[in-house]
Amino acid sequence: MEGILLVTKPKGWTSTRVVEEVRKKLRTKVGHTGTLDPIATGLMVLLTGRATRFTWIIQELPKTYEVTGLLGVITDTYDLDGRVVERREVKVSCGEVEKVLERFRGEIEQVPPPFSAKKIKGKRAYELARKGLKFELKPVKVKVHRLELIGCDIPEFTVLAEVSRGTYVRALIHDIGQVLSCGAAVKDLTRTKVGPFSLEEAVSLEDFLSSERPEEFVKPVEEGLSFLPAVSLDRFQGKKVMSGNQVFIGERDVSGYVRLYVDGVFVGVGLARGGVLKPERLMVPKT
Repeated sequence: MEGILLVTKPKGWTSTRVVEEVRKKLRTKVGHTGTLDPIATGLMVLLTGRATRFTWIIQELPKTYEVTGLLGVITDTYDLDGRVVERREVKVSCGEVEKVLERFRGEIEQVPPPFSAKKIKGKRAYELARKGLKFELKPVKVKVHRLELIGCDIPEFTVLAEVSRGTYVRALIHDIGQVLSCGAAVKDLTRTKVGPFSLEEAVSLEDFLSSERPEEFVKPVEEGLSFLPAVSLDRFQGKKVMSGNQVFIGERDVSGYVRLYVDGVFVGVGLARGGVLKPERLMVPKT
């Protein structure tokens, strides 16, 4: 079975546990396209079977979150699941919170949280942090496409954040708290969108795991990649592409990654540039 599956992760579950339970239910290979912290809930986009070879495309899509921060508290994990390392008095208004958000829109440099999957000399940062070892993480450039204050009742505030791959929302809330001089930690976090996929389309993990026909929730892979433009090839071009060769497709109005079809059958993803199409990831149709 191969395709795309949208599920809702419950609070307290790790992304790895979700993948493992789905794998056992479907009895096929399953991969996720972006982790969610145990404290988080919301949308997970999973790929099954041979569709896992398209994971990298989904991973590059922007992600949208609704996140509630609690002012006046700093933890080692930047969320309320962690150990409180400091409490501070909160003397800020909702207006001040909203004003600070402007500093975090657009391209910013962000230092990942100590408890993250970033590697340091081959070791995950969270492994070193759990041992109490000191280390330094380098700032990385990320992009915050959208950041809006959608709720505020001091000491809590809620923002809608649309961010690029590699952005840590926990670090975003922590940094907002630092600028406000009172600290902040994530209280609740929900992923609502991944690119064109929304939480409303997802099946709850509980319903999926209890279903007698779980395969009905798995969409065809080409449907999951429908945000990419489609390019149709004739049999001659298709044969060359399926052999790993690039082909000339003329001055079509397409550029970037595209879905490939040969005689109307989906065969994978290619990269179109300057009228030339190069195969990227292929999936030989089953006969």
